[in-house]
Amino acid sequence: MTQAQVGGWRAWSVWAAGTLAFIAAMFSRTSFGVAAIPAAEQFSAPVGAMSMFVIVQAGVYAAMQIPAGAVLDRLGSRNVLAIGLGVMTAGQVVLAFATSFPLGLVARVFIGGGDALIFSSAIRLILLWFPPRKIPVLTQVTAAAGQAGQWLSAVPLVMILSNWGWATAFLTVAASCFAGLLLAVLVVRDAPPGLVVTSRGSGGLFAGVGEVLAMPAAQLAFFIHMLAASAPIAFTFLWGFPYLTQAQGLTDAQAGSLFTVFVIASMIVGPLTGMLTRRFAARRTFLALGIVGLSAVVWTSALVWPGYAPHWLLVLLLITIGADAPASNIAFDINRSHVPAHRIGTATGVTIVGGFSAGLVVVAAIGVLLSILGGPNPSADDFRVAMSAQLVVWVYAGIMVIRKRRQLLRSLPSADE
Repeated sequence: MTQAQVGGWRAWSVWAAGTLAFIAAMFSRTSFGVAAIPAAEQFSAPVGAMSMFVIVQAGVYAAMQIPAGAVLDRLGSRNVLAIGLGVMTAGQVVLAFATSFPLGLVARVFIGGGDALIFSSAIRLILLWFPPRKIPVLTQVTAAAGQAGQWLSAVPLVMILSNWGWATAFLTVAASCFAGLLLAVLVVRDAPPGLVVTSRGSGGLFAGVGEVLAMPAAQLAFFIHMLAASAPIAFTFLWGFPYLTQAQGLTDAQAGSLFTVFVIASMIVGPLTGMLTRRFAARRTFLALGIVGLSAVVWTSALVWPGYAPHWLLVLLLITIGADAPASNIAFDINRSHVPAHRIGTATGVTIVGGFSAGLVVVAAIGVLLSILGGPNPSADDFRVAMSAQLVVWVYAGIMVIRKRRQLLRSLPSADE
């Protein structure tokens, strides 16, 4: 990769446009998480069956990550952002007017497929437009800003659903995706003038996938993302809102307020995590393990608490889950340090598969357990058992992170991540 002048006002405008596009995508991604109960009415199905919508969306998202990364390395961020947001817009429009379960699933396929193209495109812009010292913090700031999309789902979208109904709510989401598309087309440029990414290699579109999968750093990044991203995905995509309202007895407004706590925590912890990642690069894996370990302790405490958990514990739960999201982004900094620039899109896609595949497993497991234990009306105790599925993923991913870190260190000239 030849160097060019990076930074400056143009870099900040490109970054802002890419970040706003990601916020729109996050709004679209998490919108169904607060609509599980209205969706059950919309599609005349039990609440437990609503997990299928998230499973389909997250499954398509995860399956598309590696192809999306390969396409990104070929087409650049601007084109891929525009394609992804266009597909998401179409999916949300279909969902707004769908009344049958199968058509709703088709809409979620579009939404998941388009969403798969967005975050990695925004991250690639940071890598190419800014100097290395700014990349860890800006990556975290971008991810934290994306949590504004989660807040849009938790508060304004809930109000729109309550006051104006299903179609208006999801047409609003579609409009935000289209606005992000316009920003991408008008403002985003793939790289600064004079910066040329070389060494793309020969072969077809997926020629670099095997190369990336063989890299110890990419394997470590995969499991860090699995460890830290699975809980935020499972909680915010679907089961957090029903857990707070049905298992903890909160009103929709109270649950929405707690989701706001999640967003604020992510936005505060994100930049701090970026600074710590830059300062203690050789120990950044332990930073991810520590953050997730605290989350696991709080999650377990909430599940074993007799009766309704106290409000302070639920607030702490949302804070720690919110901190998990920035911890997952440490995976991208591992890639930045060890993966060649011409493979960074593919490596980012591989990494995201880790978190979303695990999140998908947790969403599905919770849905199956709720259906078995409680049928259409699961109790608080049913939720307590079902939500414990997350603990299994944490244990497995934590073990794999430790193993893959050791493998990476053995492959490096010094014991430095």
